[in-house]
Amino acid sequence: MRAVIFGAGRIGCGFAGLALQRAGYEITFVTRNPELVRHLNAVGRYRVRLVDGRRSEEHVVAGAQALCVADEDGVRRELAVADLVATAVGAGRLPDVAPLIAAGLRQAERTVNVIAFENLVDAGPALAALVARELPAAFSLRDHGFSGAVVDRAVSRRWGDPRSSEPLVFIGDPPDRFYVHGPSLRGTLPPVPGMVEVEDFEAWFNRKLYTFSAGHATTAYLGYVKGYRYIHAAIRDPEVRATALTAMREGQSGLAARYGRALAGDERDLEAIVSRFENAALSDSVGRVARDPRRKLGPRERLAGGARLAAVAGVAPTALPMAAAAALCFAAGAGGAAEQLAMGWDNAEPQRSGLGFSKAFGVQVASAWQEMQASWRPDTPMVHLSGLDEPAGTRR
Repeated sequence: MRAVIFGAGRIGCGFAGLALQRAGYEITFVTRNPELVRHLNAVGRYRVRLVDGRRSEEHVVAGAQALCVADEDGVRRELAVADLVATAVGAGRLPDVAPLIAAGLRQAERTVNVIAFENLVDAGPALAALVARELPAAFSLRDHGFSGAVVDRAVSRRWGDPRSSEPLVFIGDPPDRFYVHGPSLRGTLPPVPGMVEVEDFEAWFNRKLYTFSAGHATTAYLGYVKGYRYIHAAIRDPEVRATALTAMREGQSGLAARYGRALAGDERDLEAIVSRFENAALSDSVGRVARDPRRKLGPRERLAGGARLAAVAGVAPTALPMAAAAALCFAAGAGGAAEQLAMGWDNAEPQRSGLGFSKAFGVQVASAWQEMQASWRPDTPMVHLSGLDEPAGTRR
């Protein structure tokens, strides 16, 4: 069995590559980075180190090959004999890989399943639509499967130099589950460690988005305004921890109302998530988790989307608006247009930001942001979220 994975980054190598090789697939990575292609082909392996703060286990992914995306003929040949295709390139780059996948499917003589490991609720259908545009009208995709994937593992970083002869190491935490939309797959897939087929993919996607991702973002953005550099340090701050837990509870209440308590989980699930944030061995930086605030303030994203779902369930969110305000501080400190993002709270830019969906939510965000702006500066982070006013100077 053969698998082609577009993307040789944290999720492509640190999750999908390991899972598929453990299932018995021969792996070929496709990436834009020629240096990484040379390294993987010369060294012939990489490592995935899974750490949880108490123990560490290392897996070697051996025999994987790599192609540069510019080698279109080589990529098409690999796709033509692949049994499974995966993408881990970022949702914005799916249009770039769709023509290559389409060309490969035109030559394929077997059923191919395509799994998009992307942070996009409709990643499978969206990729299928992009691929269909590249195919003749007479070509049907009904014999091939397209699904998104919701990944439980956090892969925080890659360690090593592609210019050296030593294998690269991808650092992540142990969870190996990923959820796919079973009805969208075709044929019989061999058992893949950790793969769970579900009927309601949107529900499982939102479960992660409005609990884990909302808590992660809240920890990062509040950690930023309080001067922390790492997630594990930020979550140990009592105020950040309490606010992150409250943000996840708000999202969880909305999930329970829409999808049922069994899927939404309970307090033990939230405490388990927080314990993952405390994993210092990941060395997961606040900057990495907080990046791209414009996207993360989107109307269906982890903060505004979670608040929207909570409000529909009759829960008035308090922590999620505070996290959104801190995201505006991060946008300002990173050189982003925080004021433009903030315009969303009066519906001036409802398409660009999730802040304008609810007047009450917008007022809360505006109030929290203005309060932070009164004392916070990127070069002078302060602890002031609950009336405290203590410099965070030496925190790490």
